[in-house]
Order: sequence, then C-alpha cells, then structure tokens
Amino acid sequence: MSSFATSAVTAQEVFPRGTMRKSLIFLNEDVADAIFLKRERAETPTVSTTDHDYRLGPGSSLSLNDLNDGKEAIQDRWTCIASANTPRLAFFETEDVKR
Repeated sequence: MSSFATSAVTAQEVFPRGTMRKSLIFLNEDVADAIFLKRERAETPTVSTTDHDYRLGPGSSLSLNDLNDGKEAIQDRWTCIASANTPRLAFFETEDVKR
C-alpha cells in the first residue's frame, strides 16, 4: 500500500479516473484525526468536511469493488481532505488486466 499525508486545508487527489480499476482500499493511519473521501462527480466537484461520501475515523478502512459498489464508483476520480492536522492515508487499487 502507498500512503501520503493529507491536508486539512486543501483537497488532494487519491485516485485519478481509471477505466481498468476493479477495486479500491483506503486506510486512515492516524490515531486522532478523520479523513473525508469523495467520489468526484460533475455536479459536486470537490470534497470538504461537510460535503463528502465517506468519513474514515482514526484507524478505520474502506474497501470498495466494482461488483458490489458499481463500476462508476470505482472508476471515477477520488479526492480526500483531513479534519485537522496531516493524517496519513494509505491506499491501494486493483485493475482488470487481460493478457
């Protein structure tokens, strides 16, 4: 899993749009602060602490896949913002690769 420090000031991209993506995993590595995640859609183009799809509390994780959550949700762009400070967000994705 890769990880990075999030910001409470500026939203950051976690995953760009990806048509080959099959699943996503997010993990809040912090023990005190929450991280807010949002699937970016044209009508709601930015994440905030009041406008988000998921709230990852300290130490919590979120797993999504295209069979249960839909291709659009998995393949769209995802962004994040922190509730405070700079908690670390770990993330992982799988892709549908045919050889």
